[in-house]
Amino acid sequence: MNICDTIYDKITATGRNPFLFIGAGITRRYLNTENWEQLLRKFALEYSGDEFKYDYYKTQIDESDYYGIQPKIASLLEKDFNKAVLSDDRYKNFRNQNKDQIQSGCSALKLAISEYMKNLDMDIDNDEIKMLKNISKNNISGIITTNYDLFLENLFEHFKVYVGQEELIFSDIYQIGEIYKIHGSANNPETLVLTSEDYQKFEETEQYLIAKILTIFLEYPIIFLGYSISDRNILNILKSITKSLSQEKLDFLKERFIFVEYSDTVEEISSFSQAFENGKKISMLQIKTNNFLEVYKAIKKQKALYSPKVLRQLREDIYNLAVDYSKTEASRQNHIVATGIQGLDILPDDKQIIIGVGVLTDTGYEGVKANDIYEDSVLDNKHFDFTKLIKSSLPNLMKSNNGGLPVFKYLSQYNEQIYDKLAEYSTRCTSIDSFLNNSLRKNKPGYRKKYSTLSVSAIIQQEGFDSAYSKICFLNKDEIDISELKNYLFDLINKNTNIIDGNSNLKRLIRIYDYLNYKK
Repeated sequence: MNICDTIYDKITATGRNPFLFIGAGITRRYLNTENWEQLLRKFALEYSGDEFKYDYYKTQIDESDYYGIQPKIASLLEKDFNKAVLSDDRYKNFRNQNKDQIQSGCSALKLAISEYMKNLDMDIDNDEIKMLKNISKNNISGIITTNYDLFLENLFEHFKVYVGQEELIFSDIYQIGEIYKIHGSANNPETLVLTSEDYQKFEETEQYLIAKILTIFLEYPIIFLGYSISDRNILNILKSITKSLSQEKLDFLKERFIFVEYSDTVEEISSFSQAFENGKKISMLQIKTNNFLEVYKAIKKQKALYSPKVLRQLREDIYNLAVDYSKTEASRQNHIVATGIQGLDILPDDKQIIIGVGVLTDTGYEGVKANDIYEDSVLDNKHFDFTKLIKSSLPNLMKSNNGGLPVFKYLSQYNEQIYDKLAEYSTRCTSIDSFLNNSLRKNKPGYRKKYSTLSVSAIIQQEGFDSAYSKICFLNKDEIDISELKNYLFDLINKNTNIIDGNSNLKRLIRIYDYLNYKK
């Protein structure tokens, strides 16, 4: 049996379109990028001018380092590269272009790698790329990748992208029409998993990520592309899976795992088993080939009635289960409950059921956007019905705004129970530091040492009116005059409400203001 038919038989046996697990080999194949070693060599040479700098780093590490040679070299390179960017006149333009991110603690090396990755060109006339784009419309359920570049989101343009472990863990995923960039994205340099320290942090919270994607592995065929069978990233994930499943369940994965490995000398179909220290093993179909077109043809043969884009939107729009109905006598006499598909198994037996698909229009604010919430928090100009907003709009808005929203203004006048993302957000907001990312927390002590006077007005004077919002978050609670902060935000936003759009630093400060001013 040939490669196309073999893969097709595996896919059809599951009754589902596959997830692709995509590695750096795909980027090298279609964007002509460097492998990991070559990428680090490139940036080591760029800042130092020494073509042996990478080799020098290599002599400084133990080749049996737990996270591998490249992450450790990346740690050494990052330290030296960051120093060069901050002091060398060659990087003056780079410093100015990335001033805010560098000063907030983002790695200059990650910024440079991200900039490089965002400017890679794709050969749109490549037959394999054309076929891959074609099957993205109806034949792929989703993608998991460790790649930083933007090849996949540019090709699968209708898929929703989740970047980094944190966003994936704290989001409601629908397992259809989605891309999970578990090692970060060039669009968000801070998320890149690059150094030994990054890998250590990734591993410390990896069990939560594994819990998220384990259901995908058990329900969908998984096609690995662009990895070596010995790739540490894949082996670490598979090892974590063995900790969660019995050998019987692991044997079940054999029918779902298809590992396509590049080979320019051999084309073969075989079985492969990987044993782990805990005595368990994972088996899979292994295919060696240089002709990925046959792989994509096999995927295309599996028909789908609806595109992933449509299916994902459908799942997202299904009504949330309406179980917590009022305890009044009149409500107890109601016999009809509106629900979503996922809530059918927990409805009372004596209820008739209506399954709704669509958006809530009679009681909610279906057109409310996150920016409206931010604007209203400061300008108080939207005149929302707080109860309707909290019950119908905020739950969905919170799902797509992982950093949270300024909701305490509304919650301060709402006396009913809150659930899910609203409850989670309210619980985790315990201090100003709750709103800071790791880079800002790291940079805070250094900034505070620069100035003897720390207050809202002092920072406005020191940083300038149009830039102060990115530094006020370094103040402690007792240093913030709420009226002073409100007046500053009001003047800033009232002058130009568009300043909110895409401005993560300003949005963070608005959330801090909302927390300080309104949280009970």
